[in-house]
Amino acid sequence: MPQRPFDLLAVVLVFGHCLPLMVRRRAPALSLMLVSCMFFAYQSLGYRPTFATIALYIAQFSAGVHQVRHRRATEAAWTAGYVALAVCLVALGSPSPPIEHVQFFALPAGCWLLGAWARTRLHDQALRQEREMESAMLEEREHIARELHDVVTHHVTAMVMQADATLYVPPGDRPKIEAALTAIGGTGRRALADLRDLLGVLSPGHDTETAPRIPTAGRFGELVVQTRLAGQPVEFVEDGQPYEISGIAELAAYRVLQEALTNALKHAPGRRTVVHISYAAPNRVTIEVTTEGSAAPPGRAHIPSGRGLTGLRQRVRLAGGELATRRGEDGGFLLLATLPTGADAA
Repeated sequence: MPQRPFDLLAVVLVFGHCLPLMVRRRAPALSLMLVSCMFFAYQSLGYRPTFATIALYIAQFSAGVHQVRHRRATEAAWTAGYVALAVCLVALGSPSPPIEHVQFFALPAGCWLLGAWARTRLHDQALRQEREMESAMLEEREHIARELHDVVTHHVTAMVMQADATLYVPPGDRPKIEAALTAIGGTGRRALADLRDLLGVLSPGHDTETAPRIPTAGRFGELVVQTRLAGQPVEFVEDGQPYEISGIAELAAYRVLQEALTNALKHAPGRRTVVHISYAAPNRVTIEVTTEGSAAPPGRAHIPSGRGLTGLRQRVRLAGGELATRRGEDGGFLLLATLPTGADAA
């Protein structure tokens, strides 16, 4: 079959190869059908080959990647159309032997298979990203739950114990009643302030320059005083020269002492508690809290234990520290945490 001279119709068919590629993502099957029709018409009319054939390969690859429904049916229909074209060309006297038509078929078919492989990889990648996002969301929920537990449990426990202790104040002792109610009100206001700070950090419009205060190791004394107001006898001892605790270890150290004092209030109310903070080791701070063991006095509420220690172990481990807990010989409880400071805590 002699080659037909390149004319205006050939120009239209060449552009017809390329223009449907504009919708290859939104309508890959339609794009493949239009490109194939232009290609089949161009070949059937006997024009000489041009670069426009690349459009067929792109359309096939796009169908392999983006086609969602009837993927195999689309490719089967295209194969049937190509076989019909090859038969038509042979009948019209094409100089190319049939084997060349079979060999040419491998190129667009290979492009479709490559697109199908890319689609599978993209799907797997999307699943991995979804799982990573779910894992990150779960981790963030756990983090928020730990913060809420640390903030709410400590303050509410202190308020309950302060309220219970008020029941034992003689009705006529107004100064002690006023002092107890003042302590309860102060604890409640601190709880609201800490919750407000936590919610401020979680707010999408959180401004780091006006960030709310975050509990720090410098507030150890405040925790001890608050626990004493709740009726718990607490001794506070510091060894060595206090130095700055930086990084996530700073918040972890505060939460360690907070959780230990909360457990003392919950499980051994009224029993002697000793807080020992040691700065002796270089770049390390040790927090040891010991509570004497005994059953709670009659009339005191026993608050069930929660998830505090589990979350505390995770927090200390993330900060690069170690946490150990054990029962004392007298039935008491010992909590010992060692945390890095300075460069080690970064």
